[in-house]
Amino acid sequence: MRFEVLPAHNPAVRERWNIFASSVDGSSVLQSYEWGEVKRGLWQPFYTAVTDETGQIILAALILKRQMPLVGRAIFYAPRGPLFRELNAALLKTFADGVRALAKKENVFALRCDPEIEETDTSILSVFQNAGFSRNPENIQPRGTILLDIRPGEDDLLKSFHHKTRYNIKLAEKKGVTVEEMNSSAGIDIFYDLFEITSARDKFMILRRSYFQHLHKTLSDSSLSTVFVAKYDGKPLGAVILTTFGKRMVYLYGASSNEHRNLMPNHLLHWRAILWAKEHGLTTYDFWGVPANPTETSPLWGVYRFKKGFNETETRWMGTYELVFNRFWYFVFEKATVAFKTAIRFLKTGKIKSSVGD
Repeated sequence: MRFEVLPAHNPAVRERWNIFASSVDGSSVLQSYEWGEVKRGLWQPFYTAVTDETGQIILAALILKRQMPLVGRAIFYAPRGPLFRELNAALLKTFADGVRALAKKENVFALRCDPEIEETDTSILSVFQNAGFSRNPENIQPRGTILLDIRPGEDDLLKSFHHKTRYNIKLAEKKGVTVEEMNSSAGIDIFYDLFEITSARDKFMILRRSYFQHLHKTLSDSSLSTVFVAKYDGKPLGAVILTTFGKRMVYLYGASSNEHRNLMPNHLLHWRAILWAKEHGLTTYDFWGVPANPTETSPLWGVYRFKKGFNETETRWMGTYELVFNRFWYFVFEKATVAFKTAIRFLKTGKIKSSVGD
C-alpha cells in the first residue's frame, strides 16, 4: 500500500477520483473532486489516496487546508472523509502516516475528519482510535441526519410519512402551490433572496451570494446539484439546493418566505424533489442535519419535526475525529476558535451556545 497526493486540475484524476468516491458506502458530495474546487480559495484542496499494489484506490480523502492568519500554521480538514470499502488497521495507519508527513511539509498542526460511519459501528471506531485519532465533541458537519429510502413505490413511500406530512403535501397541491426545477443562476438568485429572509427571521449568519453562485456553477456543471423552487401565484415561497452524488440526493440548503406559510409549500417542495430523485435512479434522500435531543423550546424544533415527518428514524454518525501533530498550535487554535465562534454567535443571536448540540 502507498499513500499518494494526486495532482489537481487533471481530468483523468477527476474521473478516477469520482468513480471511487461515488461508489463506496458513505459517499458524500463533500468528498467529490468538485467539492475541492468549490472550497478552493480560502481552502487548498489535496486529493489524497492510498493505493494497492496494482495502483487502484482503496482509500480516498479530499483534505482541505486552511491557513491561520499571521502565524504560518494551518489545519487539515477532510469533510465526510476518508472513504473506503473495507477498513483495517494497516490501511488506516498508511493513511495516517502519509497525512502526518504531508502535515509536516505544509506546517499543519492537526487533521480533522468526520466520515459517515454510524456511531454504533464500534469495530470501525476502534480502528480509528487505535490509529491515534481522538474524538472532538465540536462537530463541523451535522452529526445527526434523517435518511429516507426512496426505493419503494410512490404510493408506499407517501404512506410511510407521518399523516400530517401527507396532509400538508395534499393541502399545498390543492391550494395551487407549484414546484419547478430551476437549475440556473436565476434559481440561485431566488434561493438567496429567500435565504436572506430566512436568516433574518431565524437569526443565523449566511455566506455571500457569490459563494452560492460559485457552488452552483461548480457542482451543476458536473450534474451534481440542482435547485427547486415552490411558488404560489408566481411568487417564490421556498427554495432548496440539492446535491446528487452516488445514489444519494442531499438537501444541502433550504430557504423560505414569510408569506403564505399556511400553504405548506416546503412539504410539497421536498416531495417533488424526492420524486425527481427516484426518476433519476437515486435510492436515498438525505435531509442532512437534525439537532441532537431538541426540546419544544429549541429554535430548531420546527425544522426537526418537519424532517421527522418524512421519516421518524434518525441516523447518528461517529462525529469529528482528529489527529494532532503539534499540541501547542492545536491549543492556540482551539482557544481562538471558541472565542471567535462565541463572539459571532452572541452578536448575531444574543446566545452563547449553539442550538444544534452534539
